[in-house]
Amino acid sequence: MPPHDTPSPTTAPEVRLSEQTLAYLESRIALAVAAGLKNAVTEDTAVLFWSAGLTALRKTAAEHTGRFVLGGLRGLLSKLGLFLALGSLVYALGGWSALAGLWKALFLLK
Repeated sequence: MPPHDTPSPTTAPEVRLSEQTLAYLESRIALAVAAGLKNAVTEDTAVLFWSAGLTALRKTAAEHTGRFVLGGLRGLLSKLGLFLALGSLVYALGGWSALAGLWKALFLLK
């Protein structure tokens, strides 16, 4: 082979496909993907997929619910502690009506 016919190592050979070849390849690829999906998604795999998703959803919901409940309990306990601490002072100064006002301020007003 003469030296001018050898391709340079950095230049990749160029391949051009006709429009008909491209259309044929696209149709074959679409058929292959459709067949692969049809074979991959059976009733059993669909059940496994959805049950795994529901299990993950249930787990996430339980974690968030636990945090919500614990956060609510922590808030309630802190308000109750504040009420007990301030309640004795308020009761000594203002009686039951002042204590009722403190209760409303801490627990009923947001």
